[in-house]
Amino acid sequence: MNIKNLNFKRITSSGNFIPEIDGLRFIAISVVIFFHLGEYLEIFDLNQYSDNIDYSALRYITQKGAVGVPLFFVLSGFILGLPFAKHHLLDEESVSLKKYFLRRLTRLEPPYIIVMTIMFFAYVFVVPKYSFDLGMSSYLSSLFYSHNYIFEKFPLLNSVAWSLEVEVQFYILAPILAYLFAIKSAKFRRLTLLGLIILFSATDIYYTFKFISLISYLEYFLLGFLLVDLYVSKSTLLKKRKYDITICLFLLCVIFISPKDAFMHRDQTLFESLIKLGAIFLLYYYVLFVGALKFLSWRIITNIGGMCYSIYLLHYPIIRTIGIPLVKFQFSEYSFINISIYLIILIICVMLISSIFYLLVERPCMEKSWYKNIFNKKIY
Repeated sequence: MNIKNLNFKRITSSGNFIPEIDGLRFIAISVVIFFHLGEYLEIFDLNQYSDNIDYSALRYITQKGAVGVPLFFVLSGFILGLPFAKHHLLDEESVSLKKYFLRRLTRLEPPYIIVMTIMFFAYVFVVPKYSFDLGMSSYLSSLFYSHNYIFEKFPLLNSVAWSLEVEVQFYILAPILAYLFAIKSAKFRRLTLLGLIILFSATDIYYTFKFISLISYLEYFLLGFLLVDLYVSKSTLLKKRKYDITICLFLLCVIFISPKDAFMHRDQTLFESLIKLGAIFLLYYYVLFVGALKFLSWRIITNIGGMCYSIYLLHYPIIRTIGIPLVKFQFSEYSFINISIYLIILIICVMLISSIFYLLVERPCMEKSWYKNIFNKKIY
């Protein structure tokens, strides 16, 4: 590989790059990392330090970072719905389902399989946390995106993979759900989407499921559909104003304050759930349609957002693998100094390792025909 050819800019399927999308990805992945770093605070024995700082408020705030996963779900709904919406609403070329599924397979599977395989060998052979039978069962269940269903708990090898199983379920159903865009009346189509969003929000609150599935989060994907409907139709709901940045910051506060439960919504009322969904919708509208929060289009932001898949796959194992032994090193007798140093080291490690993985594994898989190039290479 030629080092000169390494580039952090994401390769898109259509070639159309929307920087605001990667800017929103940056927000989502940042708060997810924020959430897991908050979990990391739980391993500290604060009694060994001379200061008496209470970190309960910080832990409470970091728990709100779990909303980063629903933020990703909305983006998935928008991105996957875009070509289908263009076909139905603008009479553009129909989406080839063969290319659609092949693209998902060649783009997402190699990084996922590599990371899960590494975690399997690490937890079974290097640090024998699980027996071979249990590790293999978890590994195969994760590879087939069925761990949530079979084990009824987060994947053992890499717990963040639970959301990827939900994403895959949506990938499979998206072409069918996209027929909602075929409804000719714009008013009826959008009211139908809005009604389904409310229906699935209520379903998860009032009905208990034994395992996590798309049903528990479908309202977020449909919210992405509603946004892409407006985006393709070039519909204007709100105009650009001087105080848009202030509104966006307020919406971010509403989004982070509203969720009560980390992964499910059953501790919320329907009203609270809809308030959160409304705040996400308005935030994304202001960013994508109005052009608020210009900094989300900065190259460093879009580059980090563009490699969010690598960061998402790797950040939790990195935090656990490096973070736990890291606490043995005492840099100060004050907890806030030590914790600050630990967090800085962990963030640097996450970004460094994820960047290398992105450049060597994920980004090459963004090329549509990368697998063809492997077999077509001549051996001299």
